[in-house]
Amino acid sequence: MFRGIVFVGLLAMAPSLAMAQQPCTTDARHVVDELYRHMLERTADAGSQGWVDRLNSGTTVREIVRQIAQSPEHMQRFFNGNDQDSVGTMYRHILGRQPDASGLRTMTDVANRQGRPAVVETIVNSPEYTRTFGDWGVPGSGGVTFCGNGSNTAASTTTSVNNTQMRFADMDRNHNGQIERGEWRGSPRQFAIHDWNNDGVLSGDEVQNGAVPPSASLEAEDYNMTASDRFAYLDVNNNGYVDRTEWDGALNTFYDLDSNNDNRLTRAELNRGRRATFAALDANGDDRISLAEWGWSHRSFDEMDTNRDGVITRNEFRSGAVPTTGR
Repeated sequence: MFRGIVFVGLLAMAPSLAMAQQPCTTDARHVVDELYRHMLERTADAGSQGWVDRLNSGTTVREIVRQIAQSPEHMQRFFNGNDQDSVGTMYRHILGRQPDASGLRTMTDVANRQGRPAVVETIVNSPEYTRTFGDWGVPGSGGVTFCGNGSNTAASTTTSVNNTQMRFADMDRNHNGQIERGEWRGSPRQFAIHDWNNDGVLSGDEVQNGAVPPSASLEAEDYNMTASDRFAYLDVNNNGYVDRTEWDGALNTFYDLDSNNDNRLTRAELNRGRRATFAALDANGDDRISLAEWGWSHRSFDEMDTNRDGVITRNEFRSGAVPTTGR
């Protein structure tokens, strides 16, 4: 909900800090490459060197995220539809998650009244962004933090990483930074999919927002799931539908699958999108698969996009990876 942005107290959480922390990087080029891949969904070009220079000169990652999100390219490429779609894209590109229903309504109203740049300002300045990334965390990078100059001290870097948003925080009733089986409100199969190390609790990277699961796990490659597992993985609240806030891929794909336009997917609607071949996924026939054409999670898209250029080529697409059973 929008309270996740406005009200700090309602999202108070205590993740396992030792497991959540990652070393910071001094490589400004790597940071900019990650921002281009995640926010502009393409490879950084020669013009990106200006951002590298600004990082090395003391500009915060937060400020660069703000300016990329408000740049003419970002606005023209991703915000040329209706305001609701644009807000969804901003949540994905800036906070690394889909908007909840309340937040979507509120921020769509901000877009209608004040314009889309005002939505960027609100999200980038929000308590949620501060807790999740601080001034130096890199959205969409799986936990990368920049520490390449004297402005971002070790103390400020540690703070932004320590406060990384916890997935499923509302289920952590005893506030110990992990989800025990008794706290999980979904199905046992859902719990098993998220329990990467099979230790019976969800902790550390398993509950760290933006963490990358092991490549062998079902959660990393949800396109490899059976039809039943795929639905269980997405239906976190176990209500028998995949709501828009539970969807982890491109919103365009969600709307395409939602044949009755009720903002939720049934099993039948979800399975309708299980297309196996490269040609079937390449809807516009440009010989590459964009995130908007990908029918699975953003995480699994990144797993297959090995060169991190924002598209999946024929060489990157693992032939036969998508099962043909259960469709």
